[in-house]
Amino acid sequence: MEKEKTSQFRKKYVGTMFGRSFALIVVMVFFSLIISGLFLLMLSGSYWKESTQTALSDDALNLGEHVSLLMNDAGTKDLFSARDTALASVYLIHTVAACSDCDVFLADENGAILLCSDGVSPEEVWPFREVPCDDHRGLVFQAELLPDENTPEQETVCFDGSVEGFGEERYLLASCAVRTDGAPRYFIILMKQRTNAYRDLSTRYFGMVLFSSSVAVLLSLIAAYIVSYRIVQPLKKISEATHQYAQGNFSVRISAKDTYREIGDLADSVNRMAESLAVIEESRSNFVSNVSHELKTPMTIISGFIDGILDGTIVPEEREKYLRIVSEETKRLSRLVVDMLNMAKMEAGKLKLSYSDVELSAMLFRIVFIFEDKATQKRITVKGLDSLEKTVIRGDEALLYQVFYNIIDNAVKFTPEDGVITIGLTAAKKTVSVTVRNTGKGIPEEERGLIFERFYKVDKSRGLDSKSFGVGLRIAKSIVDLHGGSISINSEENAYTEFVVELPTQPQ
Repeated sequence: MEKEKTSQFRKKYVGTMFGRSFALIVVMVFFSLIISGLFLLMLSGSYWKESTQTALSDDALNLGEHVSLLMNDAGTKDLFSARDTALASVYLIHTVAACSDCDVFLADENGAILLCSDGVSPEEVWPFREVPCDDHRGLVFQAELLPDENTPEQETVCFDGSVEGFGEERYLLASCAVRTDGAPRYFIILMKQRTNAYRDLSTRYFGMVLFSSSVAVLLSLIAAYIVSYRIVQPLKKISEATHQYAQGNFSVRISAKDTYREIGDLADSVNRMAESLAVIEESRSNFVSNVSHELKTPMTIISGFIDGILDGTIVPEEREKYLRIVSEETKRLSRLVVDMLNMAKMEAGKLKLSYSDVELSAMLFRIVFIFEDKATQKRITVKGLDSLEKTVIRGDEALLYQVFYNIIDNAVKFTPEDGVITIGLTAAKKTVSVTVRNTGKGIPEEERGLIFERFYKVDKSRGLDSKSFGVGLRIAKSIVDLHGGSISINSEENAYTEFVVELPTQPQ
């Protein structure tokens, strides 16, 4: 049971887009918090050091100023010459030490410690005997830690590091001089143990960072799950839909509401692809049906007539008639094969154009003449030929001939009896426009966008289009595209259909 749950978990999350994106977001958030936490910790340490050093300097100057006032009020240069000044100094040292949470020292001009905040208290009996505490008795501050005669008044000497006689601990130190006659008489030194003091601050700060980071990670996990889910779920639907498409079921549509715009656009594109595939599949089915019918019928006719000639069923007098029918059916099959090969070459990009000067008006005359018999049988009137002007362009004559042959063939085929076909040719500076317009039923609006698709036939009943395979207009469009031109259709139901071919006069 446990293995089955593990397997399901691995299948659902491990190696999937959801699992990887979720894990990536979590890792990024985690490392971002660590880096930002370390950066803020360093920043807060620098700020703490600077602010603490400033506070020590300010307190040292204030304490030095008060000691100087005590000496001036007493009119003495010796702070310990009178009980009042000595006791006042002890009071000041203890007060500053308590308020600043630091160690305060009074040293003589040689740096020897006279008073310390851990030493004698004001309540002790005067005169002072052993003023410094046992730990600080006999200690002397190095000269580099104390102001000298060149140090301006109201300035302090600041230091960060280990102090001789105070162990290996690091201290922040600020010292100022109490001057008489311009020379340092006493020194005020304030020291704060850096390690222990900052450890308390960093511990509190780390706790706050840890709490806020935990909340941020939790919120980011929830957000990452929601974002990953909203991305992956539509993709799963798209994957399932494409699996259905691969099996030939193009009816599945993807709903991608309430998701990201890019995913919605992708779902819409897949839906449009499914619609196109459905049309192509229908066209392919129709094509297979048409090809099966069109191949079977002429092959049966050809086979039957040849067998009849060979076995003598068809009398010699009738043989020429039936051989003509066989010839026509053979040519029809040949045209089908050529059309299919040309279409395959054009779609594969392997058909190369052979450029020459092409006289379009003469070409249109020749093609219309080919369909003269069919037009006469249906009493179709062809207009516009007498107004065609000589127009020469650079193109592949054989392929352009096929374009206009297919278009005029369609026009004759779908023009009803007593109808009209109008052919126009207009030349501009860099382009030439050929229009072929025929009266008739026209093409429904919903089918005009599909008219150039492979195997598509407007006349699905095959009443008017019994010998077409639905590839002529597709081939015509491909050839026009190869020439750098365009082909479009205008139509009105129960009125007319018009094809417009625009071609450049020179190769693109």
